[in-house]
Amino acid sequence: MEIWKLSEKVSKISDVIPYYFVSLFLSCISFSVFIIVVSGEPSWLQLMPVIIYSFYVVIPYLLFAVPLQIIFNKRPRKFNVFYLLIYTVLSFIAVFLFNVMLFRVEPTYLVKTQIYYGFSFAAAAIYWFWDSVFLQKKN
Repeated sequence: MEIWKLSEKVSKISDVIPYYFVSLFLSCISFSVFIIVVSGEPSWLQLMPVIIYSFYVVIPYLLFAVPLQIIFNKRPRKFNVFYLLIYTVLSFIAVFLFNVMLFRVEPTYLVKTQIYYGFSFAAAAIYWFWDSVFLQKKN
């Protein structure tokens, strides 16, 4: 009986995993395009900047957003503003840590810039959008 329950849980998880990857992939690409547009160097003919930024973006999304997404998927709610708020709080932390550790940006300088707040909110909103589209299905 226990093996059957475990098999059922594994089956449910394996059905959802592709959606996590699609959501993660589209979020990384969307945020990379956002970075390119905001930075003022839209090189639409070159795919390389999107690919490079996507590799940088996937790490914070994997560490911060995907675990939260798994928790939220237990009680799915499409386009829930509370979920956006929590994604935004974690996004502020992720963007802060990512910039301080990887780019060696001075923390006091970083929190004074508009781009920090813009990137943090954009990262959260983009991930929240794709999460709501693909994973937050009503049962």
